[in-house]
Amino acid sequence: MTQFKPYLIVNRLVVTKGSKHVYDEFFREGVNIVCGKNSSGKSTISDFIFYGLGGDLSKWKAEAKSCDYVYLEVNLSGKIFTLKREIKESGRSGMDLFGDTFENANLAPNTEWLRYQYNATDKESFYQAIFKELGIPYSKSDDKGSITMHQLLRMMYVDQMTSPDRLFKFDNFDSPNKRKAIGELLIGLSDFSLYEKRVELQKISSILDSSIKEIKTIHRFLGSEIKTLKEIDEEIDDRNSEIIVIEKVIDVLSNASASNIEDDDNIINALSQNIFDLRSKRTELISRHSATNFEINDSQLFIKSLAARLVALTETNKTINALSDIAFHHCPACQVKVLKKDLGCSLCGCSELKLEIDIDPTFKVRKEIEFQIAESKKLIDIKTKRLADLSVNITQITTELHSNEQEFDSYKRPQRSLSLELRNKFKEIGSLRNQIVELNGSKDKYGKLHELYEQKDDVQKQVNILKNEISLKEAKIENEIKSKKSVLSKITLDIIRADNDHEELFVRGKKVEFDFGEDRVTIDERALFSASSMVYLKNAFRLALLKASCIDPTYLYPRFLLMDNIEDKGMEEVRSQLFQNEIIKLSKTITVKHQIIFTTSMIDPKLKGSVYCIGKYHDDKNKTLQF
Repeated sequence: MTQFKPYLIVNRLVVTKGSKHVYDEFFREGVNIVCGKNSSGKSTISDFIFYGLGGDLSKWKAEAKSCDYVYLEVNLSGKIFTLKREIKESGRSGMDLFGDTFENANLAPNTEWLRYQYNATDKESFYQAIFKELGIPYSKSDDKGSITMHQLLRMMYVDQMTSPDRLFKFDNFDSPNKRKAIGELLIGLSDFSLYEKRVELQKISSILDSSIKEIKTIHRFLGSEIKTLKEIDEEIDDRNSEIIVIEKVIDVLSNASASNIEDDDNIINALSQNIFDLRSKRTELISRHSATNFEINDSQLFIKSLAARLVALTETNKTINALSDIAFHHCPACQVKVLKKDLGCSLCGCSELKLEIDIDPTFKVRKEIEFQIAESKKLIDIKTKRLADLSVNITQITTELHSNEQEFDSYKRPQRSLSLELRNKFKEIGSLRNQIVELNGSKDKYGKLHELYEQKDDVQKQVNILKNEISLKEAKIENEIKSKKSVLSKITLDIIRADNDHEELFVRGKKVEFDFGEDRVTIDERALFSASSMVYLKNAFRLALLKASCIDPTYLYPRFLLMDNIEDKGMEEVRSQLFQNEIIKLSKTITVKHQIIFTTSMIDPKLKGSVYCIGKYHDDKNKTLQF
């Protein structure tokens, strides 16, 4: 079967309570039906699949809440993984990943699993790991603006709790911009860079606003004047020059005197100690500055080497895949001619071969290297900030040291009797030294202010560039949007026209329109129908989205659809069964890997017990969860 990537296939669902498997069923490519009476636990299975794939779920049914873990064996664009999530009432649990089947994962020690947290503040989150393996672009940082696995699943999972007039599964933290971005991503309107740029613009605009506010706050204390560190040092040099001139005048006016020799000696000793301490501190700071600079360079070289290893691992995996297709004609050990096998491996005849290279032997190593790269980049950011702080501290210590050395030199000259004129000159020197201290102290604030202005100018340039790039990209994809909407409209109309006995507009309607941002779908500009018709239309559109993704390889929709209780909101049995057969009919026309999982309490008798059904028919005596 042809492969359009990304694609997502659920192979197996296991739910545990203690050591017991309360649910354990295998799923297949194509159509899967979980059927049974109402209140037999069908929706619980849908919720477990949604949650196991990375969805947020905060309202658990009592039986589900009593379980411990959800395991999903999945095929992520051709590679087999087992996903494990602890069932928590908050619904925001992390995830463990294992790069093999559930059977092997269940036998493996905990150290062989990779643990991913819910948020990506310190390391890669589980949704980023899943996106990477699926081949879906993702935001490098994890914040409220990011598109997560939960956000994508909102368009891939039709649940019962969301209003039937809404396209997306209900979410507390929702917005038109986010829905629009999810929709554009799934139908492949761009290479994801448009959404990335929108998120980046939002983030950078926030940084710009923050910089402007901080600049205004500092100006309230420093006034409107802006000084660079170089300008402050020039002012300090001017004050020092004035002190030298006054010292020369003092030398002319003064007479040697032995008065206050003891007090002067105390001052000289104190200044001498200060100079020693400042020189030691300055040497230490210079040493730390050099060491930090060396560490940054070393980390950059380390990242470069890790990136090269990552490329090498990718090439290694490609080589493994290529070599797996080689048929051996001679034994690689003894060179004896190998007899051709009708089935299985050309060398040993093993018949338990996978049809594709499902297991990625480089997965765990790749993840460890990616984590090391991310951590190293964070350390570089921290050390770069530390380097800037050390540079400012060195200039402050240097200025303070020079001031102390000048004062020390003045006391070391022969003592002088103090006339009124001399006293005034010493006051002038004292005033100038106080100014030097204040200027030296202002380096922190002015340095920060100057840094903020540079940051503001740089960010403003980025904002202007991003706005221009976003406008160009939006204009570029405008025709593509119209084309993809036209195809989706046609497929949706084909699906709803099969329902010709219930809603007149389903038969004679000419155009289906949808708006991801507005979260609605309409037929000939009409959005409201009976509750059951709105359910049918919503399900038909989701089915059309799946079908379109299996025709158009540019879609980033993972060719997976989960629908809970397709006869929701009072739909008649005959209408539900009609839709069940439409799902199977549509799936048979698809020639690429895909999966549809749906639940029903009104299974068509012709489908009951068929290959499409997962497990037995569920009722009060045979519920989905077997405690």
